[in-house]
Amino acid sequence: MNLKHITSLFRHYGIEALVWLAVFLLLTISNISYDLLLSVELSAILTFGMFIISIVCHYFLIPRFYKDSKYLIFISLSLLFVAGISWLSSYVLDSVSTSYLASLAPENEQSLLDIQLPSETKPFFEEPIETEDSHIHLSSLWKSIILYVGSFFLSLLMYYRRKTEEIEEQQSLLRQENVRMELNFLRSQINPHFLFNALNNIYSMVYTGDSHAADSVISLSEMLRYVTYESKESRILLSGEISYLDNYIEFQRFSFEGDINVIFEKDIKSDMIYIAPMLFQPFVENSFKYSGIGIDKDAFIHISLTADVDDLSFQIINSKKKMISENTKTGIGIENVRKRLELIYPGRYQLEFHNTDVFKLNLHIQLDSK
Repeated sequence: MNLKHITSLFRHYGIEALVWLAVFLLLTISNISYDLLLSVELSAILTFGMFIISIVCHYFLIPRFYKDSKYLIFISLSLLFVAGISWLSSYVLDSVSTSYLASLAPENEQSLLDIQLPSETKPFFEEPIETEDSHIHLSSLWKSIILYVGSFFLSLLMYYRRKTEEIEEQQSLLRQENVRMELNFLRSQINPHFLFNALNNIYSMVYTGDSHAADSVISLSEMLRYVTYESKESRILLSGEISYLDNYIEFQRFSFEGDINVIFEKDIKSDMIYIAPMLFQPFVENSFKYSGIGIDKDAFIHISLTADVDDLSFQIINSKKKMISENTKTGIGIENVRKRLELIYPGRYQLEFHNTDVFKLNLHIQLDSK
């Protein structure tokens, strides 16, 4: 039994038990000018009656009749039940009170401590000693009815409070499950998309007899290990994501003849920075696709990453392919990252694009703990 389950049980049953204990203590205090034992007995009888009403209402009357819209039966049975419990309770109260009055010592044998002073609090259930039994019975009955009717409506409120909490908890779990499923779906789109492009690159290198083909297979193996195992966590160390990007950039270098102008600068303030996985790779892939690297002589990609335990800034500035259309779409990867950012860091990220003579991307994230 974990702490969360224990907390849930206390919220559902512990608070209710404390409420009943408070009711019992308040009724006992209201009778405090009586003999203490009698006060406890009267309070226990009334509290037990209120508890029975609450249990019957919560587990029988509401589920069987009220929830099924059988309102006339619900009201009729509720009235009969409350009236019956009130009459039975008043009868028991009168019996206990009568026994107490009969056991009182004669007035001339009373000590000063037995005499109620005018300043003492008048008990809520005080019965006039010199009245007829019918008056005593009527007083006890009405007092029982007042408390039990109040207990009945209180049980209705407690029932709806508990049901509302259960519905909210179920909706919260459903939202979390929907987010988890959507994130898994987005990841499943990212991974095959990258693998398709990577295998095409390796095929081209092998077909042309490129000497870097074997090294590219090793780099791809490292990236697939990261994607398959490490990136399945909701949060990973930023160092793992950086290693993945280094391998990705190195893999892309093997795809082109000669040197390419690709710079990846990092300024990381801590080794214990956590982030959602696979956020940057679609942006880097997009820059390789549209910068003209390997085609245009002056093409370039400059990537910078700055992070501490609270904030992260990621920037890409790249040239634009000379023959690219202005209306070219950014692809499925960029749209997936937008959705993932909204799901994982809602209200805590800024993503900006500037498309002028060069393309610039700025991403800022307010990080959280793992």
